[in-house]
Amino acid sequence: MTTPAPARDDPRPTERMVFFSDAVVAIAMTLLILPLMESVAEGGGEGLTAADWAAEHGDQLLGFGISFVLVAIFWRWHHGFFDRVRRSTPTLMRWNFAWLLLIVWLPVATALSTVEGGDASNVIVYVTTIAAVPLVSAVIHLHVVRHPGLVDEDRPLDPRGLAANVSLVILLVAALALALLLPDVGYLALLLAAATPLMVRVLHRPLARLVHER
Repeated sequence: MTTPAPARDDPRPTERMVFFSDAVVAIAMTLLILPLMESVAEGGGEGLTAADWAAEHGDQLLGFGISFVLVAIFWRWHHGFFDRVRRSTPTLMRWNFAWLLLIVWLPVATALSTVEGGDASNVIVYVTTIAAVPLVSAVIHLHVVRHPGLVDEDRPLDPRGLAANVSLVILLVAALALALLLPDVGYLALLLAAATPLMVRVLHRPLARLVHER
């Protein structure tokens, strides 16, 4: 007797997908440091002191710090979210790969953002990449909401997770607009993301009602 082929969205355990995602995120975080390692080697050949090197590569250090913190925040959301999701579907897996693609691309976008003499396109690539991560996270959240059988019955999803992702997307789009309108502000516009908790308070109830109505 032949075993029937699984249905298109047949639920499957998430453990292997989560372990694989954790490994990819760890590699991406490690890749963030590579441009700095190269600059250290070059600085050593030029006889630069640590202070000289830090002053010369301040933009790279800032970009590394921002991206490292962001990846850590994104991973924390991913880990916490999938700790409640016990089963996956092929559709969920595809969206998870889209999320990982953005995480893997972030080191490249970070390197582009610190290129000396870069133009507005560098800012657009970097901030758009960052904003796309919570956007895909929101899509993942909505997919799981539409398939409640994927969630651990004892640990329901927190609606504030969706509100946090939507809030971060809105604030990052605003930061991109600010950075383009006021070039002197530059990547400091990303500080707008610090207002995420405040926006979550405003959005989580309307989004929760909207999701449940659907």
